[in-house]
Amino acid sequence: MTTPEPADLTGGSADRRIDPDLVLALALSVAILIESGFTGYESLQPAVLLTTVPLIWRRRYPLLAFGLAVMGAVLSNSAPFVGLTCIVIAAYSVSVYSNEVLYALLVLIGTATAVVIRYGDGAMPSIPGSYGPFLLLLPVWLVGQQVRARQVRADASESKAMRLEREQDAATRAAIAEERGRVARELHDVVAHSVSVMLVQAGAARHVLATAPDQAREALLAVESSGREAMAELRHLVGVLHEDGAGGALAPQPGADGIEPLIRRVREAGLPVTLWIEGEPFPLSPGLNLALYRIVQEALTNALKYSGMAKTSVVLEYREAELKVAILDEGTGMAPSDGTSQGRGLIVMQDRVALYGGTFEAGPRLTRGFAVRAWLPLAGSAV
Repeated sequence: MTTPEPADLTGGSADRRIDPDLVLALALSVAILIESGFTGYESLQPAVLLTTVPLIWRRRYPLLAFGLAVMGAVLSNSAPFVGLTCIVIAAYSVSVYSNEVLYALLVLIGTATAVVIRYGDGAMPSIPGSYGPFLLLLPVWLVGQQVRARQVRADASESKAMRLEREQDAATRAAIAEERGRVARELHDVVAHSVSVMLVQAGAARHVLATAPDQAREALLAVESSGREAMAELRHLVGVLHEDGAGGALAPQPGADGIEPLIRRVREAGLPVTLWIEGEPFPLSPGLNLALYRIVQEALTNALKYSGMAKTSVVLEYREAELKVAILDEGTGMAPSDGTSQGRGLIVMQDRVALYGGTFEAGPRLTRGFAVRAWLPLAGSAV
């Protein structure tokens, strides 16, 4: 909704409304001419109009309008009653529209003193008895208008406060929903990866338990290590969600430095993984660091579960404006359906990449196997 612009005094057509202060000044000018006994231009005193014309700008320049009105009333004695009325209106404008409260008060007191000195000999303008009802009712009407305006402003402020409260509640609910989604993605990454590694290692230990007890023991130790890591990350998430922050010391979020230990654990679980780094590694922002780690973690989890323990490569390519990460396996290359755990994992990875304005693709390779690729812009921030 467009707010109407104020009247254009230069002849524009932005608003055709009549300025009420202009109407007031014209009406008082006619009244002061009538009271002064205007009979022609030769009898017109400039000081008479000096009393009324400045009232046109009484809202914009209240002190100036007040000073000119007082000057005109003092210089002209031909219309004392209307002149005093103009001074009262100008004084009211100073009290309402002037930002310099103390200065305006001093001006009003000084002017009142000057009027008393000017009319101190009993020559104050007399008020006709027929004006009595108007002088009684008009101030009451003005006070009522002020009370009504204050009530309208109070109602508008209350309505605005209620609207802001509703908007804040909606924003809070949206933030809670977003945070729940983020926590769900983190839990999926932690639990799916760790449980997959533990299942593979436990199955290997069961097969060699009777024939190779040492290998079975190593596999069980790897299961224990994966379980401890999963518990540590779960404690981290619970600590972040703890309302009073009393969840204890929190470990830093995993990032690029944790990819090599991650690959080593997956390799110990039986998946032959090789890490390739191209370009000169450089520090990443915390968000990109975590996104990189989770993408590699989720892709290796899928390769561990679905590639048939085929040879897998993790490629990190540090470019000038982006970081490219690729996880390539030589397994069956079957694309998962959206209803499987792997399909949900791909959606989570895609969401992480989109959060930073990157590009994500996943699907079977041309020859054999499955590929996950992501391009993360280095200059981008979370969208």
